[in-house]
Amino acid sequence: MPEESGGKKLADFTRTMIPNKATWPKFPAGLDSYGISGKGQYRSTLQVGRTWEEEYPAIKWNNASHRGFMAYINSLFRERTLFTIDHYHLQTPLGTISGGGVINGATQTGSAITVTAITGTLKQGDIIKLPGLAHIFDIIADCSNGATSLPISPPVFTGGSPTNGQAITYTGVKFQCVIDELTMPMADKSLVYKGLKIKFRETP
Repeated sequence: MPEESGGKKLADFTRTMIPNKATWPKFPAGLDSYGISGKGQYRSTLQVGRTWEEEYPAIKWNNASHRGFMAYINSLFRERTLFTIDHYHLQTPLGTISGGGVINGATQTGSAITVTAITGTLKQGDIIKLPGLAHIFDIIADCSNGATSLPISPPVFTGGSPTNGQAITYTGVKFQCVIDELTMPMADKSLVYKGLKIKFRETP
């Protein structure tokens, strides 16, 4: 189901073409600086907004579906249109969760969220969406059947608590994104275009 942003429904990204390759989503790096002696100073920003890149198969200039996809992504990139999209390899959790996980308590913040007992398990590295929040969270430790506390990263910040009484999303999780970078394919003498890459940026 499309997400809401400012009261406006967001459309799902249309996967007319399926990527050949995809990088794992990564968070922005923290801040660093180096002095003349080579000593480093480092600070975590706890910034959210992951990025990942997908590489696509060859584009044929005379294929109507391929042309349509190129026009579509060009428009999204030019207009910086927000949309929802699932990461192609992270649609299904490794855990066996099949229910439960309703937010149990208002104004929750921090690195653990209290929920009603989950049915099944969640595994470290599974991703979830918390109701009422736009960005996606990692499960950072295994959660057994019946667990009522979910360890997450990044933490939930003050002023952005999940909606009490609503369930988490644990399968088919969708990121809210824009196309951050678009590498256009190049054609050889056969007029087959190769090298299309799209970089998606989570934009909660």
